Amino acid sequence: MKNKKILAILTIAASVSMFAAGCNFGGAEPEEQVVVTETPTPAATATPTPEPTIAPDVQDSTYTSSNGAVSIKLPDATWANKADEADMLSFESPEQGKILILHGQGEDAMSSAMLPDTEDLANALEQASDLVQGTDFTVENYTSNDVEGVGVYSYTVRYTDASKSGGYAYALHKIYKSADEYYNICGSVVNDDSLAGIQAAIDSFGISGDSSLKAAAPAAGDNASDGSTDGTADGSTDGTQSNSTDSSAGSSDGTISNSAGFTQEQLTDTNQTRTIYRNSDGHPLVITPDGNGNWVDFDGNTYRFVNNEDVYDQNDVDYYWHGEGADVYYMPVE
Repeated sequence: MKNKKILAILTIAASVSMFAAGCNFGGAEPEEQVVVTETPTPAATATPTPEPTIAPDVQDSTYTSSNGAVSIKLPDATWANKADEADMLSFESPEQGKILILHGQGEDAMSSAMLPDTEDLANALEQASDLVQGTDFTVENYTSNDVEGVGVYSYTVRYTDASKSGGYAYALHKIYKSADEYYNICGSVVNDDSLAGIQAAIDSFGISGDSSLKAAAPAAGDNASDGSTDGTADGSTDGTQSNSTDSSAGSSDGTISNSAGFTQEQLTDTNQTRTIYRNSDGHPLVITPDGNGNWVDFDGNTYRFVNNEDVYDQNDVDYYWHGEGADVYYMPVE
């Protein structure tokens, strides 16, 4: 019995010596082993399940408020609704920014609202956040219009230091205001790439419900009062371009229409081109529709057609256009 125990101990010792030799990287070759062991089958390595990547839908996504009062075309499907109440709508896209829509009605709401209906007030509101005008921010493209008794105010705040503005490069503002009601829309923009999309979303804001502001911001499908019978932008029945100078034609904010009588098909065809010329030096510039009724150049600057000859950019620099496509060139009017 004692001999069997000694034999078992020797056998275990031999096995330990064999595994120790297997971990030896270099040195003398181990002696050939007479004990053959079964090679264990390696355990299969579990392949991790890949995280699904959601590709953003680049098409416009129209959001209508739960009470049916207003709607807005969000830039793409990465935007999520964060609040939907009678007096507030908010949306957020992690990579692009935020959009906030505030609504007020009645004497109390109007008396407590800070609505920048002058450029001085727009600057003052930014300065109230401990920002220095001209150093930390500038207010650009301030416009004030009256559309059937509704005041429409819009402007852009450009921030020079995103660390002082909550991480945003721009703030886009648009306000609709009557004697007893307002809508205040603000888009906070993370970077230049998101600027045009958020601006288009703000410009798409429309009112469907019963509101004193509806004339200035009709929702899509509610502005059929332009007399159009075939989907043209100016009410033409044959699809030809008109030389309209109506300052509110095709516009939701009272600014001069970007359509200049172009058909809806032309305004949504991004292959359309127009060549315009700066009146000061005749410099040619090609612009195209962005699909939302705006004419833009390759840098994203916007242009509006006053009539069949005059075009202005977002900074009110005047250009000349003869009413032809980009393959026909004309010198500017002196």
